[in-house]
Amino acid sequence: MEISIPTAGETTVIGMPAVTVPVTATGERPLTQEDMATIAALNDNSALLIATRGAHGARYLLDADVTTAGRDASSDILLDDNTVSREHTVFKRENGQFSIHDVGSLNGTYVNRKRVDDEALKNGDEIMIGRFRFVFFTHSAIA
Repeated sequence: MEISIPTAGETTVIGMPAVTVPVTATGERPLTQEDMATIAALNDNSALLIATRGAHGARYLLDADVTTAGRDASSDILLDDNTVSREHTVFKRENGQFSIHDVGSLNGTYVNRKRVDDEALKNGDEIMIGRFRFVFFTHSAIA
């Protein structure tokens, strides 16, 4: 029997047990040489989000203490899709450590396919916001 795992945009049934699926390092979009060079060039106080789904290879630099992501035009990272709340999530940098915080979004914020409210981020973490998927990297991923 094959179990279908819900992804962004699909309907889920409330009350069904969660299915945990390991995330592979290859992801849906392998890193390019340009991605590797960009990660290697990051300073200690910045991080990079690389889109693997929904934003077609876009890369977003996290270099502020607070970076907002959502459907609202004033968001630092604009994710223009109806599966994303206007004010969906916030990336925070404190003492060189990045974390993600859901700000009451309807569809939730996921890290490694687990719904989170607040989560510290590590290299290679897969972040899902609506239909968009990103992989998180800091300079230490290459060093």
